[in-house]
Amino acid sequence: MFDQQSHPELSQPGASDWAIPGVQRAPVPLTASPQVQALIDAVMAVGEQDPAGLPPAQALVDVRALLAASRQLETALLTRVGDVDGRRLHELDGATSASSWIQQQHSSLSKDSVQLARRLQRLPALQTALTDGALSVAAAQRLSKTLATLRPVVDRPDGLIDGQHGEQALAGVIGDGVRELVCQALGGLADNDPRLTELIALLSEVQSSGATQIQRLEAAFVLLATRVEPWQLPGALQLLTDALLPNELEKRAAKGEDDAGLTLLRKGDGSGWRVDGVLDLETGELLHTVLTAEQAVDQDNPVDTQAWRRLRESGWQSPDELPETGAPRSVRRRRHDALHHALRRLLDSAALGARDKAAPHIAVHISIASLHGEPGALPAVGASGASLPLSLVRRWWCDSAATRFILGLGRKVIEASHTERTLKAHERRAKHAETGGHCQAAGCSCGPGRRLIPHHADPWWNSHTTSLHDTVLFCERDHALLHQGRMLRLKDGRQLNEHGWVQQVRT
Repeated sequence: MFDQQSHPELSQPGASDWAIPGVQRAPVPLTASPQVQALIDAVMAVGEQDPAGLPPAQALVDVRALLAASRQLETALLTRVGDVDGRRLHELDGATSASSWIQQQHSSLSKDSVQLARRLQRLPALQTALTDGALSVAAAQRLSKTLATLRPVVDRPDGLIDGQHGEQALAGVIGDGVRELVCQALGGLADNDPRLTELIALLSEVQSSGATQIQRLEAAFVLLATRVEPWQLPGALQLLTDALLPNELEKRAAKGEDDAGLTLLRKGDGSGWRVDGVLDLETGELLHTVLTAEQAVDQDNPVDTQAWRRLRESGWQSPDELPETGAPRSVRRRRHDALHHALRRLLDSAALGARDKAAPHIAVHISIASLHGEPGALPAVGASGASLPLSLVRRWWCDSAATRFILGLGRKVIEASHTERTLKAHERRAKHAETGGHCQAAGCSCGPGRRLIPHHADPWWNSHTTSLHDTVLFCERDHALLHQGRMLRLKDGRQLNEHGWVQQVRT
């Protein structure tokens, strides 16, 4: 794994491959330091061990420990790469930059990692989280890129951030935006939940620290990244960036309208049609809503899902490996069929010949603060999960039906109970508002656009009551696993099986 290769030419200042004219080549040691050599020997010993010979519990503990150690090693490697870049040590090996030197080592280390190593010196909170193992390198790369985007527009002499009052925008993003996104990722927290109390205190401390704006954003983003699952981080950072840069969001939306267009061409061999183009935000939300609705009533969708699960359990990895006949439909094919059915319904309804048609049924979540254009308020979010500019939402608002939800600080909707078996339509929307439209099972990345099933934590056959508070949103896969006897852990730490709660959150 850590093969050491001999490079006699390293000790030859006159070697023909020397790449830095005018720079004298210094002799380079041919062996690693004792600490690094000890690590190499330890890794070799681990590689020689057969894990199949270990007891199951020991094997699992070992893998968990190796995963933690690999993160520590990644962080240590970034520190070393940053040193190579900072002291220009790559010149000792004839390389013109740290990135080119890394490539010469045939390493899998990406340019993003080298860029992160270079930026870490200016990101102390990020570096501390990495060193402590609270943050993965991938998450740190995402954070450093976002902060690099925001650095030029904050800490300006005029005090503005993208035309907004800078401190007001920062207070909205740090004090409210980060809190809302963390609570949403956990499925909503009660106002007296100690995790919410701790988060509010930490964010308040960050905001009142007197540090520069970029330093406060860095600290707040680290708090966010250490409290949400990795797949949730990119979307959360994008929402916070859009909240800080609303004019940029408006510009992107305007560009989308300018670039919008659709091409429909019949294939040369006569086998079908090819569709290509760019949809603006409104058209994209309309199409997303229509396709999602059609897929929800497609009776073959559950059959396809179950078939894919059985095939994966049998070892199939990709559609290319599937048998030609009897294969379940891919997601692309299901979307195609949903569009087919939607167009057929449209034509059969004769709606295209009518006048004064109803407004499109597009679901949008927007706070009062955002609707009023307050600095730092999180932007509106469509059913697809996309950020929507305020101008577009206000345009829809003129001819739409609005449902109001009152949420606590922990993003919990006010309790509503009734004796019907299933959640009412407005309660389903309330649950989606709490969770952001994501499956609440820990580790599941099913989000906006995927079918989510409201599950009674306290079984209806037992209580004969449907409680919004005790309803959990699961994707079809996790809901099926629950009713197959599996115990699931939620993103907020609670555990649940088909008979009810197994372990409540400690308060």
